[in-house]
Amino acid sequence: MDKNRGYAVVEACLVVPVFLFFMLALGSLAMSFLAEAHIHQSLAEAADDTALYCYLENKMPSGADTGFLMDITILTKQFHSYLGADPFVRLAVKGKEAGIIISIKPDLKNKKIFTACADFWVGYKLPLFGRQYVHTTVQIKKKAFVGYEPGENTERYVYVTPNEAVYHLHRGCSYLSVSARQIRENQKSGYAPCSFCGRQEADAGKIYVARTGDVYHNRADCSGLKRTVRRIALTEVAGLRPCQRCGKE
Repeated sequence: MDKNRGYAVVEACLVVPVFLFFMLALGSLAMSFLAEAHIHQSLAEAADDTALYCYLENKMPSGADTGFLMDITILTKQFHSYLGADPFVRLAVKGKEAGIIISIKPDLKNKKIFTACADFWVGYKLPLFGRQYVHTTVQIKKKAFVGYEPGENTERYVYVTPNEAVYHLHRGCSYLSVSARQIRENQKSGYAPCSFCGRQEADAGKIYVARTGDVYHNRADCSGLKRTVRRIALTEVAGLRPCQRCGKE
């Protein structure tokens, strides 16, 4: 009996450290994947705004050749606006938000097409080995909203959110925005803390709650106050009905 008990102790000493190693590594890997997913989502939405802005550039007086100089400004500004102070990015990306380099690559064959790029170093923290960084690039290919020519793909795209029964024709539809209100910190009774920013200090004693949510947020730019929106082809929305507000054209 004592001999068997000794075997169990030895096995535990060998197995438990290995188990903890893989669990910690898995947690760090998940953190990095979430950071990359949030960067991808923010870049996709910023690229949509940039494609819309190209319409205004196209309407500028003849002779004004801004190329992509103005587009990169809009892309960068909108990207950081959508990303905000993302907790996963701050934990997994080298240099945090400032470590993400935004650029635009024009298409050599079609000047209406551009690729929005986000370059950054994402870190994986492994026990005993420390944090290891891997260079990652996220790319979103878009077509500027400046009209179509004969032979070009004219497929229409719409916007959807997870677990929603409708699709939206416009990214700016008010139904795609999270409606939040500001309350004082002493009024948070009945609300649970946000898993992203609940441990951070509130802004001047003020917190934020979504009108249809049951958690409170200490930061106005918390990613928990943002909705995940995907852009898909209209032919892929089988089973979804158009939004009552923006789906009628």
